[in-house]
Amino acid sequence: MNLITQNSKLKKTSKHFGVNVFNFGIPAFMSQSGFKVCINAKECVKFCYARKGAYSWSNVKPAFEKRLDATKKDNFVEIMIQEIKKKKAEYIRVHDSGDYYSKEYLLKWFKIAEKMPSIKFYSYTNNINMIKELKSIPSNYDFIFSDSGKEKHLINQKIDRHTKIFKSLEDLKKAGYKDASNYDLYSTKWFNDTKKVGLVFH
Repeated sequence: MNLITQNSKLKKTSKHFGVNVFNFGIPAFMSQSGFKVCINAKECVKFCYARKGAYSWSNVKPAFEKRLDATKKDNFVEIMIQEIKKKKAEYIRVHDSGDYYSKEYLLKWFKIAEKMPSIKFYSYTNNINMIKELKSIPSNYDFIFSDSGKEKHLINQKIDRHTKIFKSLEDLKKAGYKDASNYDLYSTKWFNDTKKVGLVFH
């Protein structure tokens, strides 16, 4: 099983920046067994790209379920480190599909990041309160708060890195947001010196 992969956007991003960007995905919103993965999802459920297209193909879905199962095992940290080394990844987007379903699960990713300080990890997330309550975050980890979940009211747009979805690139630029629609690393603190991450609806 491939624990980390490259979707089309990350392949394009890797080529653009000359780095190896991989993603880790688990089921969007809810697993086939009814386990709620995206615990703070709201409006995003309606337009989530990870619930349609190739993500919904019958030959793709099982891989997301298997990765979710892997996250619950005691050896998840070790097998992820092995996979990242094997693929020679430099950036990991944690969850092109899914979210942190518990703090315990989130802290597993922090352990991975702490053991791999040269690798950079980033996530879009609706779990704003969970992140804000943390006492510390590894310096090689970045969060972008999504503005379409149950906790969007907790986003302070002046100080929190956050995303907004726009109808057009023109609207995005007028609002002063950095476009990350085509190249995903423009969402991260390493390539975006603003708190504003814009995506054009597709």
